[in-house]
Amino acid sequence: MWPRSFFVCMLIWCCLTMMVRCVSSESISLKHVEKRAMMRKLTVQDLNEAAKIGGSNALTEVTSLAPAAGMGSIVAPAKYTAGNGSTYVYEKRWVNDECVDTVLIDSRTSQANRLEDYISRAIEVGHPIFSKMPQVRVRYEMIPGDESSVRYFDDVQLPHRAVDAHIRIAEFSESDKVKYMAARNSSLEDLSAMLAISPVTVMFGCWDSTRNKNQLRIPASFNGEIYAVLADQTHESPIHRAGARIDPVAAGVHLTKNEAKKIAERIKGTMNDKKLSKFASSGDGSTIVIGAIPPSTDANALDGIAVRSITRTHVLSFSMLRAMRFGKGPEGDEAIRVLLAAALINAMVGSNAELHLRENCFLVEADEPKTVLDRRGGKHDDLEMLTLEDADELLAQAYAQAQKKAGIDWHGQIITVQGDPAVIESASAADDDDR
Repeated sequence: MWPRSFFVCMLIWCCLTMMVRCVSSESISLKHVEKRAMMRKLTVQDLNEAAKIGGSNALTEVTSLAPAAGMGSIVAPAKYTAGNGSTYVYEKRWVNDECVDTVLIDSRTSQANRLEDYISRAIEVGHPIFSKMPQVRVRYEMIPGDESSVRYFDDVQLPHRAVDAHIRIAEFSESDKVKYMAARNSSLEDLSAMLAISPVTVMFGCWDSTRNKNQLRIPASFNGEIYAVLADQTHESPIHRAGARIDPVAAGVHLTKNEAKKIAERIKGTMNDKKLSKFASSGDGSTIVIGAIPPSTDANALDGIAVRSITRTHVLSFSMLRAMRFGKGPEGDEAIRVLLAAALINAMVGSNAELHLRENCFLVEADEPKTVLDRRGGKHDDLEMLTLEDADELLAQAYAQAQKKAGIDWHGQIITVQGDPAVIESASAADDDDR
């Protein structure tokens, strides 16, 4: 039998241990609250300092994400071409002091496109700054001669922005052609001509690679990506499965060649020519997506992968912006850099507001974004997350300053060019299944 004093001592020890844990937990919580209380939001003055030589190198935002259905579910990373099939991109990375296997969920190019998508939507709804920003726009008649089929594509929507082929091969008015060629002939020493017609090209970068000389190359000032650490670190293990399709009319449809040719003739022009030709010669209903499809675990049927953590990173490089000049003198150039930075930050915040990637990749924030402003020499400021209202106010202040110091005047200037009809006539709707 243990003496009673032993049990008394054990009881006291347990109580003390619980008290220490509570105090420790409370201390950590208090420290977190104190740190949050000391944090501030990014200001236009921060951007002014970053626009000067020797200023901050970067603004970094890191966000922990998670599958919406929980960590036990799978997510669908971006697919990349591999021969006749698709694959995911696997990489070794140094995460939390450990070399781990990761999969790329969303690439740098894709993240930049998501910022551009936000700007495009902001223009559509009449954002007070973005809707007044100069643009280059290409006009296409999707059905030649049919005015109701006209569609417009802006530089912010095109892959290479103002130097995209859709714009380069289009028909310009004489006055617009002069402005456009001046923009293509600009350089990092003076980007004022490009800024005047297409600020998004200066913001997100471009490479006028088809010219035989004097190729304009503007490095991107923003990059971002989403990557995930694999759940199983021993090998790359994606899930291979494709969803079944039930056809309530007929599980299988196999037509005679004569019947197939009649149907093919009737739907000609509404379907991919390659698939239509295959259907006409084989009569296999599955070619035109009629009939049931059994579930499959084919190696090309990538459906997702299990992960243990997901991270999104955004980086705005002030040092890259400082490499750009606009012919407005030191003070004017700095004001323009601040405007470009504020516009990119606004797009970052707007993009964050809609966490939409692709089908079967439904994510949620696991924590608030951690925003850090570099202060050089290993120092930094932890900043509070900006709201959309904060970002709009920051952009408004930056624009007003650029108006005053650099004469920037955005009032909805648009260069509209006529797209070459041959592009539409020869276009196809080829997708991944056609590889």
